[in-house]
Amino acid sequence: MGVKVALVHECIAGYHGSERVLAVLAGLYPEAVIFATACEKGALVGTPLAGREVRTTWLDGVLRVPGLGGRHRLMLPLMPHAVETHDLRGFDVVISSHHAVAHGVLTRADQLHLCYTHSPARYAWDLVHEHVPPGRAAPIKRCVLHRFRQWDQLAGRRVDGFAANSNVVARRIAKTYGKTARVIHPPVDTERFDPTQSRDDFYVMLGRLVPYKRPDVVVAAFNKLGKRLVVVGDGPMMKALRRMAGPNVELAGELSEAEVADRLQRCRAMVFAAEEDFGMAPVEAMAAGAPVIAFNRGGALETVIEGQSGCLFGRSTGRSPGKTSGEALKGQTAGLNPDDVVEAVRRFEAQGVTLDAGQLHLQARRFGIEPFHHAVVDWVDTAFRLHEASCEGGPAQAACLNEPE
Repeated sequence: MGVKVALVHECIAGYHGSERVLAVLAGLYPEAVIFATACEKGALVGTPLAGREVRTTWLDGVLRVPGLGGRHRLMLPLMPHAVETHDLRGFDVVISSHHAVAHGVLTRADQLHLCYTHSPARYAWDLVHEHVPPGRAAPIKRCVLHRFRQWDQLAGRRVDGFAANSNVVARRIAKTYGKTARVIHPPVDTERFDPTQSRDDFYVMLGRLVPYKRPDVVVAAFNKLGKRLVVVGDGPMMKALRRMAGPNVELAGELSEAEVADRLQRCRAMVFAAEEDFGMAPVEAMAAGAPVIAFNRGGALETVIEGQSGCLFGRSTGRSPGKTSGEALKGQTAGLNPDDVVEAVRRFEAQGVTLDAGQLHLQARRFGIEPFHHAVVDWVDTAFRLHEASCEGGPAQAACLNEPE
C-alpha cells in the first residue's frame, strides 16, 4: 500500500498462539515496527520474530524487577496506562493483536486502527466468576476488574475496524464493544506436518496446563479408561496432575516443535477439552492426520466435524452431567466431567471417523497461513481505502468499516 504500518501486541512472555499470529502478520508486513507493553528477555529467540524491532513501554522495566518476572496478571491495573503510552505518530495504519489491552492504543482521527482480536479479556468478562467466585470476599480484585471493564469498553470504541479469530469471538466483540467483526481464522502452519506416518495406540492432549483447558478432567478420564495418554505442555497444574496421573498417563512437559509434530503424527487421536476462542491445536492435529475428540463448545465447533474429523463431547451432546470429586473438579464447568470424555473416546473407538489422514490434512489446510494472508490483505486494503475516502469526503464512509461483510 506504500504506507507505514505499526503492529501492536500484548506483553510478550513466550511464543504461543497469539505470538504465532503476530509472527505471520510481521512476515506479511516486513517493514512494520512491533510494539508491545513488555517483552521478556529471550522470549523470541529461535522464533520467526527474532531480530525484529520490538518497542516496549515503561511496564517492561517494572516486570524486570526481581520477583515480578512472569507475574503479568498482577500488572493488570497498570496495563491500560502503559498501552496508551505507545507513540504511534508517523504511522498510517495500526494493526493491534488483542486479547487484553493492545486495542487501547491512542491514534489520531487520520490514522486507521484495525484490531485482530483473539478475544476480549476473558478473565474480565466471560470467565470473571471463575477467577473471582461470587461467594469469595475479594473487594480489591472485583474493583480492579470492574474498572478494567469500563476502560476496555471505552478502548473498543476507539478501534476503526475489528476482525475476530472465530465466530465465537465475533459474538463476544458484538456484546463487549457493540461492533461487528469480520471473521478471519488464525494461521496454522499446516505444512510442517506429515499425515502419512503410521499410527500408534496412544492419545495426545496438547496445551498449557491451566484450569480452563481442563487437563485434570482428561487425565481423570484416562485413569478410568486405562488407555495410554501423552500430555504435552507445562503450566501451574503440573504438580497436581503428577499426583493424580495413573501409570498409563505420560506427562511429557514442553516439547520442541519437531517433537510435538512427531506425537501428533503417530497418535490415534487428540483429546481437546478446552472451550477455546479458536484453538490451533485441533487444526494442527488434523494437519498431522489425527482425528480430534473435542469439547462441544467454542472454536472447536468451527474446525471439528462430528463423525467426519472427530467426536464432540460435553454440553449439547444429550448427556446429563455426572458426579466427580477432588482433583477432577478443578477447572471444569457444569456439564463436563471425566465420564463425558470416557464416553467420547469409547464412541470414537467404536465408530471412528469418515475422513482418512490425507483428507484430514486437506481439511486443516483451510486454516493455513496462505488463506490467512489473503484474508488479512483484503481486510486491511479495503479498510484503508474506505478510511481514506472518509477522510477526504466526510464521515459517511467510516461507518462501513464495522458493517457485516
